[in-house]
Amino acid sequence: MILKTVFHLRTGLSVFLLAVFLSGCAETTEPAVRAYIHEKKAYAEIQGGKLQLASLDLRKALKDNPEEPSILNNMALIAFKEGHTRKAVGFLEQARALKPGSNDEPYILNEARILIAHHEYQRGLSLLSLIEPRQKWPKGYRKIMAEALLHNGESSHALAILLKKHDLSNTISRQ
Repeated sequence: MILKTVFHLRTGLSVFLLAVFLSGCAETTEPAVRAYIHEKKAYAEIQGGKLQLASLDLRKALKDNPEEPSILNNMALIAFKEGHTRKAVGFLEQARALKPGSNDEPYILNEARILIAHHEYQRGLSLLSLIEPRQKWPKGYRKIMAEALLHNGESSHALAILLKKHDLSNTISRQ
């Protein structure tokens, strides 16, 4: 009987110490890991239509990892879904600033999609022209570029883009 009591005390003490240790680990988790966890939770909340909860989790993620552009991209998605175009574009501009060069393509495309959806075709086209001179175009680029070109009255250029007959040496600067 006494041995059982001692065993239960040791087991209980071990479980208690393990719980204290693990709770301490959760508090000392690296900020990048916490940000990743918050971002993944927010992504699931976005999929479930819980945009306010997702927004809170993304703010926590951004606080822990302000250099991660995918967090800003998801914040832009929420802002866009809530009808806040300017806010969404601002988040994507911040994301692009964090990933200059060829790593910025997803953010350029998303920002251009938002601008085109709000009939800001010239701005969308100007943004897409950042990708046009690059050797390899990202998936989806041709269609969105063609749409922007068509709305700007450049149907022959749009057709060349879609038919992959576009000559990079004739790239037009759209500043």
